[in-house]
Amino acid sequence: MSISAVNEIDIRAEVAKVQDELVLFRDKCLPAFFGTPIDEVFHEQYAEWVQVTHAGTASNWERATCHLADLLPLGPLPGNSSKIDREAFREFLFQPAKPSFSVRDGRIVWLITLYMDLEMCFMGWGMCSRQPMDGPEVLADFLADVPAIRQWLMSLPVDSTDLANSLCSVLPLIADADPAFAKLALDPDTWRKLVLADRDITEEERVRRLKWVEGQGFAHWLNNALLHTLGSFANNHFTEIEDFLDHPYLCGGYTHLMSPYVFAVLFEKVVILRQFSEVRHELW
Repeated sequence: MSISAVNEIDIRAEVAKVQDELVLFRDKCLPAFFGTPIDEVFHEQYAEWVQVTHAGTASNWERATCHLADLLPLGPLPGNSSKIDREAFREFLFQPAKPSFSVRDGRIVWLITLYMDLEMCFMGWGMCSRQPMDGPEVLADFLADVPAIRQWLMSLPVDSTDLANSLCSVLPLIADADPAFAKLALDPDTWRKLVLADRDITEEERVRRLKWVEGQGFAHWLNNALLHTLGSFANNHFTEIEDFLDHPYLCGGYTHLMSPYVFAVLFEKVVILRQFSEVRHELW
């Protein structure tokens, strides 16, 4: 990235945005992740442990979030200022994150990836032959195909492993480009209506697929897809997360990873903003 692009960053706006995101995470996301009653579809398998997290209680996460907010730069930092101590956040950072970003019109476009990285996404969409599987050119090619990808994803059989995998690997990257589509794809009623409208299946198959949509297996898929999509939204569409906090399958098999996923993205943002504040004082 060119120095001129970095010099265009509106650092005050970026810091203010991350401040707001940290508040939303503390005040809205954490209570939902820890306090939402489990849907009855999950009771048999997950009722006893679904609220357990690797870092303890919601109050632990609230304190860690406040600590991270205190580390946001509120002005230029001296070049010899202390670095963020990752060890102090160790129990909250067990989900690795790969930080990346670009600058567009003076604003940071974040691309902080978590478990589902760009390569997994591109392979899910059939871009396996491209080498390397990373970089702005490959990402631009992928995003140019978003209309076709949307159509392909919605045409996958509701009970296929291709759909299960794509909801976790491909949908999160689409979500960053088209948040409205992510909401559609993560709505169980969307898939129910698609099954009802499908003229290419028998009535016996329709009944079987509708039963699948109502069951624990499909709910588990959507819960897993929510995990990865919320991690993606934490990049550039953080406020969109709030629209999913009343999702019927928010609390299921992977809910204990949602706070670490979102927190990992916020942490990397604070680290990068501090670096900018240390080396580019003129940004202020």
